[in-house]
Amino acid sequence: MLSGDGGSGVDGIDTVPPAPQVCDPALSLLVDRVESAVAELAEQASVAWSNADRRAVIQRMETLTRSVNAHSYTWLNELITQHGLDVYPGSVPSSVAWMLRITPRAAGARVRLAAELGDRTAFSGEVLPPLLPHTATALRAGLLDAKHVQMIREFFRHLPSSVDPQTRDLAEEQLVEQAVKLRPDDFAPVVASLDAMVNPDGDYDEDEDDGKQPKPRKRRDAYFYLGEQGADGMSEGKFCVDPELRAYLEALFSKAAKPGVNNPADPTSVVHDDETDSDGKDGDGGEGGGSGRTTAPKPEPTARDAGSNDAGLWDETDGISDDGCGDCGADCGCDTEPDDSGRTVGSDGSDGSAEPDDDAADTAAPDSAVRDAAAARDLRTQNERHHDALKLALRHTLASGTLGTHRGLPVTAIVTMTLKDLDAGCGYAMTATGSRVSIRDAIRMASHAHHYLTIFDDDGRALYLGRSKRIASADQRIVLIARDRGCSFPSCTRPATWCQAHHVTDWTDGGLTDIDSLTFGCDMHHALVGDGPGKWATTKTTAGHRYPGRTLWHPPTAMDPKRRGLINHAHHPEEVLYPPDEHEDPGDEEPRQPA
Repeated sequence: MLSGDGGSGVDGIDTVPPAPQVCDPALSLLVDRVESAVAELAEQASVAWSNADRRAVIQRMETLTRSVNAHSYTWLNELITQHGLDVYPGSVPSSVAWMLRITPRAAGARVRLAAELGDRTAFSGEVLPPLLPHTATALRAGLLDAKHVQMIREFFRHLPSSVDPQTRDLAEEQLVEQAVKLRPDDFAPVVASLDAMVNPDGDYDEDEDDGKQPKPRKRRDAYFYLGEQGADGMSEGKFCVDPELRAYLEALFSKAAKPGVNNPADPTSVVHDDETDSDGKDGDGGEGGGSGRTTAPKPEPTARDAGSNDAGLWDETDGISDDGCGDCGADCGCDTEPDDSGRTVGSDGSDGSAEPDDDAADTAAPDSAVRDAAAARDLRTQNERHHDALKLALRHTLASGTLGTHRGLPVTAIVTMTLKDLDAGCGYAMTATGSRVSIRDAIRMASHAHHYLTIFDDDGRALYLGRSKRIASADQRIVLIARDRGCSFPSCTRPATWCQAHHVTDWTDGGLTDIDSLTFGCDMHHALVGDGPGKWATTKTTAGHRYPGRTLWHPPTAMDPKRRGLINHAHHPEEVLYPPDEHEDPGDEEPRQPA
């Protein structure tokens, strides 16, 4: 039976989950004593303590915290081995994240630590020691910090497999002996020194001594990591690119990252600059002048969208095109040839460059002056210019339409905002990939975009948009992006671009492909819905509900015997900050949000 089906207004259970009960009486008493001791210590008036006592308490509590965390690795290993996490959806890290209300990334790190530092169980039931026994013993005693453990693990991760077990055990024992006495920054040189002694050859290949062809060195894996978006909308990350991508980036930056070019803060910056020197070769606008265009393409940009219009690197419509060359040399192959005066002449005798006149020399100097003035006004650093150049290239790539479609929609940036925020000109818009964009940036992006109006009723539900087929249409997906913003499964943060259109009532059971009967579900959580044991169910809230038009996910009875529905607020944080004040049931409770 499903509880909180959308009509009563009660859509879940308490916001803060109650403390889980321990069934074993002896174990429950032990845990209660620990919690009582911590609560009693917290109630002490620490203002009356001496500084010596404060130092002692902080140090001993630090030791105790490390010790409890170290012992929890064994408990976690046993829970995983005995399938104690099967009541939660998803992988082991996802289940741990759900249980402890932490991120899946942090849960995955804890699972990996438990695999190396916790006791293990053999198939026969025999208890096996940790993979790093000396490290685990010191950690359980509270003598090691997390940084100590990280450096020891890194040491063994890079140790060659040819090192025998006895040497490995002795090396770990020596590392732990020093780690309990040294701070992590003092411990780092010890680790490096021991690594040089245990593995003096480093990446040396023994085949080189035998006259064999040496094995090619393994290239580092190329990657591009974009971190989570910060409160200010900015995102940090890191990358390691291969030579091919570096060549592309360098070519882009040499053109579009020059000072004064594509400057968003300068409405008169050079947004497309083709210049040639007096020899007909590419130049940087220095002495000698050029015949390139240095003004912005028409229509001229305003202060709002400076440096962000559709003209850019590959727009050659009103400048010197590649086909018209302008770069002619001896072997250009463009069917033109330079004459004695340095001008380019076509094979039919016509002038391949602009018509020469007496004002050519006069126009070159002003063009160069414009470029120099724009460069002088450019206060960006080199890295900031690289950022703006890459943004320009990506915008042109998305606008080209050459990337095809993804889940029924063109590969492009889809941004949604409310009419209220648009009129106010402040706040944030949401993208289909789950990131925030300021309204001012969204308005500037909209100057290059196709606009799509989605209308919702007074209860926040999308107006009727039905379809007789099973697959949701592109129009319906756009409405779902504006309404759900991402996966509707509780606490899931996957964006709309990762999601399928899910029928709240299954299509095979007579469910309709109407916008009121659809919701977003990512690939992992979409597979959790079903009729069997351990499966989830979905329903829709009605107009009288506290959150009308939203999707309720009902967990299996193993998680909640009443199967009370849960709503995902991860994509709608404004609902948590500003909960609705009016709803039909005054006894309405906020649904609990696990993990």
